[in-house]
Parts: sequence; structure tokens; C-alpha cells
Amino acid sequence: MLHCWPNGQLSRQTNASSIFTTFSRGPIHIMRRDTEVEHGGGEALGPLGQTDSFPNDAELSRTLMESSSKGVLSTLTGDGYPYGSLVSCVISGDGNPILLISDLAEHTQNVRLESRASFLVDTASSIDGDPLEGARLTLVGKMEILEDPVALADLYLAKHPYAAGYADFKDFNYWQLVVERCRFVGGFGHMSWMGADAYFQAEPDPFSANASHAIDHMNDDHADANLVFVQERGGVPEASAAQMVAVDRYGMTFQVSTKDGHRFSRVAFPEVAIESSQLEPFVIGLLQSLRDDA
Repeated sequence: MLHCWPNGQLSRQTNASSIFTTFSRGPIHIMRRDTEVEHGGGEALGPLGQTDSFPNDAELSRTLMESSSKGVLSTLTGDGYPYGSLVSCVISGDGNPILLISDLAEHTQNVRLESRASFLVDTASSIDGDPLEGARLTLVGKMEILEDPVALADLYLAKHPYAAGYADFKDFNYWQLVVERCRFVGGFGHMSWMGADAYFQAEPDPFSANASHAIDHMNDDHADANLVFVQERGGVPEASAAQMVAVDRYGMTFQVSTKDGHRFSRVAFPEVAIESSQLEPFVIGLLQSLRDDA
């Protein structure tokens, strides 16, 4: 029986290679059928099971932005050179990055002359090994100053309380990057462009706050349940062991041991989650239904 479901902190997004499954406990190498480019010349084995339940890149992008507190703002100097700056951020409800920056900063002087800019966020800090195995997202658009930033200022200071010490300085203002295009890279061989409409219409994953601890809980305390999932729904009836490596609003991803080696398996939830509290009942409910059918 599943019990004592742990509450967790924001999970680190550490998937690599071709399918970037939103919340994982390490790099996942799964070749995706619809990638723009796939590197390497070998034949990669795709995931088994209910593979149409992976999140799309717009959803992965919104979730990555939602979990980000900083990024690299790239602006154009007066003579046309790109100039990168590390800045703190918060994300507006529609997905635009909100920045608190000083008029004295080089990047602010740049955007007052040329509003075109980009903003990069990544998961490199959560990767043990090659940082290029992590996901990253570049938002491209135009910077604009916020004339009435009260609500967004509260949101920003809630995430960055230390900024209250200088937020009221006369030279500091809130700006947003109005997104026009996005470039998502989920790791080696997984990359795509998307328009602003797709990005804005996507929603962050509701399980982002507790996925990491849920994964640890399942692997530490319920390895038998993991095996039931992959044998009954994950397309690997011969599995001898299974470790959960990712979970999102659509389902769970497992690394599975078989006599022929390791494979990845995807198990979909019966319905799409809309709030974080559904994670535990979704997992327990699916497990119970599979055991009842056995």
C-alpha cells in the first residue's frame, strides 16, 4: 500500500538527450521520433509503452521557465555586438520573463536603444556530468519597461526577497521580455523552434513542486509498484526491475531492466492532471486498477 506521500521542493529538471521528460532524477536517453535533428549514427532504441503521452516542447518550455529564477539576458550594444548579463527573473502569468534592472547597467542602456533581446535559462546546475545533457530554453523578443508593475513587483519580491533592499531605488525599473519566438533544446538530438502562441497557450506542469520527492518515494518504498506499472501498461511484461525516473501531468517514465538490457517505458495516467494534489491519487488509483484487473 502506498502511504506517507512526501511533500517536496521544486524538482530539478535533469533529463537529457532526445525526450526531455519534465521532472526526472537524472539524464534520460530516449530517441524521439519527431525531433528536428538527431545526432549520431547508431540505432537508438525508443521508449516502450504509451509513448504518445509525453509533454510537448511548449509545455516543457513553460515548466522550465516556471522553475527558473535567473537567466542570461542578451542585448545588443550600440555597435551591434551581443552582450550577455546574468539577471534574476520571475515569470508573469502568460510566460514573459520579468526583470528588475538598473538604468546604470550596460544591458539596460542597450535595450533603451535597441529593444530586441533574448533570455536563456538552463538546467546545467542540476546535471552531474556533461551540462549539455540538460534542457535549455532561449526566449527571443523585445524588452519593454512596465509602467504599472505593482502586481508583478509583488510576485518578483516574493521570489527574490533580497531585492527589496534596492527595488525602490530611482534607477531600478521592472521590465519584461515580450516573447516572440522560443528555441527549446531538451538535450542531444532534441530541439525545436516554437512561436509565441504555442508558448503562451501551454501551461507549466502542476507536478513540478513535488515530483522529485515522489520519484524518490516510489523508488525507495514501492519498487514492486513500479514493476506492476511497466509490466501491465508500459509494454515490458518481461521486466525484472523498474525505476521511476520522471513524472508529469500525463504520466510516468521508468528505466526498466530486462534480459536484453535497459529500456525506457512510458505509462500514461487515465486522465490529465490539472493540479498538484492529484499526483498521489493518480498513482495510487492507477496501481489499484491494474491490481484489480490482474
